[in-house]
Amino acid sequence: MSEERKSWREYWRAKSWQAKSATLVAAVLALFQIYTALFGAFDALIQRAIHLGLGLILLFLVRPGLIRAKGKPRPSWLDWVFLFVSGAATAYLALNYDWVTEERFPFITELSPWEMTLGIAMVLIVLEATRRMFNKGLFFVVLAFLIYPLLGPYLWGPFHTSAVTFKDMVDFNYLSLGGIFGIPLGVSATEIALFVIFGAVLLHTGGAMLFSNLATTLTGNMVGGPAKVAVVASSLMGTITGSGAANVATTGVVTIPMMKNAGYRPEFAGAVEAVASTGGQIMPPVMGAAAFVMSAFSGIPYSTIIYYALFPAVLYYISVFITVDLEARKNRLPGLKVDVTPGQTMRDYGHMLIPLALLIYMLVAGYSPSMAGGVGVVSALVICQLRKTTRLNLAGILNALEAGCKGMLIVTISTAAAGIIVGSVDLTGLGNRLGTAFVDLAGGHLLLGLMMAMVIALILGAGMPTTPAYIVQVATVIPALMALGLPAHVAHLFAFYFSCLSLISPPVAAAAFTAAAIAGADGWKTGWAATRIGIVAFVVPFMFAYDQSLLLEGPLGKMAMDMGTAILGAACFAVAGVGYLLGKLNTPERGLAFVIGILLIMPVKAYSLAGLALLALLVLWQLYRRKKSPLTVIPD
Repeated sequence: MSEERKSWREYWRAKSWQAKSATLVAAVLALFQIYTALFGAFDALIQRAIHLGLGLILLFLVRPGLIRAKGKPRPSWLDWVFLFVSGAATAYLALNYDWVTEERFPFITELSPWEMTLGIAMVLIVLEATRRMFNKGLFFVVLAFLIYPLLGPYLWGPFHTSAVTFKDMVDFNYLSLGGIFGIPLGVSATEIALFVIFGAVLLHTGGAMLFSNLATTLTGNMVGGPAKVAVVASSLMGTITGSGAANVATTGVVTIPMMKNAGYRPEFAGAVEAVASTGGQIMPPVMGAAAFVMSAFSGIPYSTIIYYALFPAVLYYISVFITVDLEARKNRLPGLKVDVTPGQTMRDYGHMLIPLALLIYMLVAGYSPSMAGGVGVVSALVICQLRKTTRLNLAGILNALEAGCKGMLIVTISTAAAGIIVGSVDLTGLGNRLGTAFVDLAGGHLLLGLMMAMVIALILGAGMPTTPAYIVQVATVIPALMALGLPAHVAHLFAFYFSCLSLISPPVAAAAFTAAAIAGADGWKTGWAATRIGIVAFVVPFMFAYDQSLLLEGPLGKMAMDMGTAILGAACFAVAGVGYLLGKLNTPERGLAFVIGILLIMPVKAYSLAGLALLALLVLWQLYRRKKSPLTVIPD
């Protein structure tokens, strides 16, 4: 019996008292987020303090230390200390809001012993939460930025800074809206949380079955049907969850074995799932958490960011879809025997598209993301009751809300940690100095600056989640890109894309390694296969940096032409990656296909025409070789 169908009594009795506590905290947190989305958020510090406080309490309940009881982890005495201090530190801010925000003077008014104690404790607790939630990379990055203001006077070059006292660091991080409780956490507390909860509710009411069945009925019986099902299902799921690795873990357990059974190599199957799932972070309408942070930092409305991101995301998935099609044709892989029908799927689960359509409408119509997310959650909980296949009882609703809040912790903790990073940069003025050094190092050349920004984004993304990796660039790299002449929205999107792509790029490639574990494949080979499949996403940001027609800006005729040639270019990348067009391609032909792809995707008429001419020659050459030797396999 699933958790969604258990009776309330069965559901509650099966839980330990720690699990019951976690469920109640999650329910309070979810209701707080929904209420403030629909009826208005509290003042910034109160909203963020409650959001982080409840999130930390939930974290220490569901991710305790190393002490185990009966084979299961349970909170130790230290976890309880963390839990109660987290509550006390955030409650102090909410209860003393007027004193903290209006009556005291930052950096001038002396911190009371309580404020100093709670401030130090808050910083240490965020560090510990970061260590528990993520790999050690993010922990050490945050620790380095935390220590940097104290060491800055002893460093040289752009890293030298004036002295910052320990008291000022505690004051800034705890009693202001510039450190832990800064803009990143604010976006999590008012916007991102709602979309994570919405995704969890949609999944628990049959969204996964809806998307999977729709993908199966649309593409299952095609050539290479299992991989196409994975691409479509994972892209649909990814647009809702906005999380690459989490989406792999959700859909990959179904799609990866299905691809392997159809004959796809384990590394390729894992790579397809990783690339399709990672695309959710760049695919509207939800995208990843960093997109909301981008809106807050850049001032660009979220609906406008969706508009800019739409066509590059379409290109990404076109390339992935063509890749799996060509791989299937190259290896003569069959389609699926489809057992479900579109009518049956829509009858059982189709009504759950209504909350999604309502969410998209509100985002496009200009409503705030928080309002759209709140209405989406409530409408999903109401509409799911219309069919027995999706209906949730009280136990199911609580389970969905708890899952949403647990998923929210990834964003809550990472944005609190990112606040420490941004706070140190603001306190020391490091961002301006690094930006100047960046411009000097690039010598004023945009292409060199873009290459450097790409490398920095990929390195940062290898050590931390997408959101803090992007936020570090907001304070350092993005101002430098703007100084090189990029418009603000282009600079932000460029950094955002490469922060996302670290999920499929070795050496870390979190999404690819997650998929490899499910596929029983080598993680390193899966990561490189994922990079090859998603190569178009590494090229497109350079293209829209020079010409914004791929962001749907400019004259209509030019946009139409550039979009058409870009689609052909994306197809050529797939051809080069797989090594197959009308027949197998040898190495020089694959290299030519890659060059053609670059020429076609460049939004310059002369290059596009050259690419079209070369593509025509390649097709004619393939036709000639197939006519001359229809049974000959061209060596790879």
